[in-house]
Amino acid sequence: WWSGDTVAVVTGANKGIGLAVVKRFAELGLTVVLTARDEERGKKATEKLREEGLGNVRFFALDVSKAASIKTFVSWVETTFGGLDI
Repeated sequence: WWSGDTVAVVTGANKGIGLAVVKRFAELGLTVVLTARDEERGKKATEKLREEGLGNVRFFALDVSKAASIKTFVSWVETTFGGLDI
């Protein structure tokens, strides 16, 4: 039921299980937003996936413990994608 128009967001995704979930969603053709508190690590993880041919991964710095960060992220997702699916 999903396609490149399906938007998935994975928090804390610069390593471990989160990164594996991002990779699998991207392999299945979804548009995936990889989020992480550490911008440098998040960008590095995103670049690595793109080097593996997964160009449907986007990065956004997000700290889910901070209301301002969540608000900024929600606004960006709505503006960029019109919302999210997963």
